[in-house]
Amino acid sequence: MEFRPPCMVLSTIGISKPGKLEGQSTEQCATHLHQLHVCLPSSRQKTRLLYRMSLDFAPLLKHIPFMQYLWRHFAEQVLNEDLRLVVGQQERMLNGANIWNLPVSYDKLGVRYRLWRNAVERGAKRLPFSKHM
Repeated sequence: MEFRPPCMVLSTIGISKPGKLEGQSTEQCATHLHQLHVCLPSSRQKTRLLYRMSLDFAPLLKHIPFMQYLWRHFAEQVLNEDLRLVVGQQERMLNGANIWNLPVSYDKLGVRYRLWRNAVERGAKRLPFSKHM
């Protein structure tokens, strides 16, 4: 995963055949699922999320009738699960909790964003750059 300031997260997930493990990293997999999240603040405590999911294999899938509706269904399921977590964190933040003081490994992108955002708010001349997670 990669955070690209100010508002993009790119992720690439290596996909292996069932029962087979291809290599030790995403780069060693022949096929991938790519995700792009663009977060655009729309008002205080509200953000618009633009999401795009793509595969770098099976180009024939796009020619199957109604496939876009199946992909939309999968994307909505994934995003709705994530939304529950985000709403819970937002409620905790509004109640005064510091949700960043005990981050877990899954929070790496959020922590990186928070470091970047804090640097921007301080007017830092040198901003943290994006790095692969």
